[in-house]
Amino acid sequence: MAKKGSRTGKPASRSASASTSAPAPAAARVTPARDPRRWIYIGADIVFTIGFLWAFSELLHNRFGWARGILYVLPACTLIMAVGTAVRGKWGWIATLVGGTGMILWAIAFIIVLLVTASYLSGVYGAFGKAAASGAILSTAFVVQFAATLPALQMKWAMTRGGRRAFGLTPLWPRPAA
Repeated sequence: MAKKGSRTGKPASRSASASTSAPAPAAARVTPARDPRRWIYIGADIVFTIGFLWAFSELLHNRFGWARGILYVLPACTLIMAVGTAVRGKWGWIATLVGGTGMILWAIAFIIVLLVTASYLSGVYGAFGKAAASGAILSTAFVVQFAATLPALQMKWAMTRGGRRAFGLTPLWPRPAA
């Protein structure tokens, strides 16, 4: 009787089924690659963490503790991404993706808040509100630039074949057959 899924229709031999349970040869094991992007992302994460901490402690003061806490999500996420990329392995990869996802979600929520604020200012305060709304809309560009670009690029790299190899992991998807 032929094994299901067999292309030739011939019965599968015992040796073929026994070889599937054997450990992978040494050539098939994944070794972490010497990818310079790993160090570039670690450096960028550290620079952004220091920059966020400096900006939030020296430039952007807020009297509400909860509002300061919301701002400090960004340096926490960049630090998580830096540590995850430095640690490597499965848990490092997961930490990098969690930190990046947190930053992307923070950026989306903050952009929504800025756009709602812009629409309110424009609708309620007339010509002055339209000028203030244009400032709020302009600040969405800064949010995208400073809070969403780094995690988007780093998460994209972590999901690619080269990024997974740099973490010491196997690719998520098999290479397509030619």
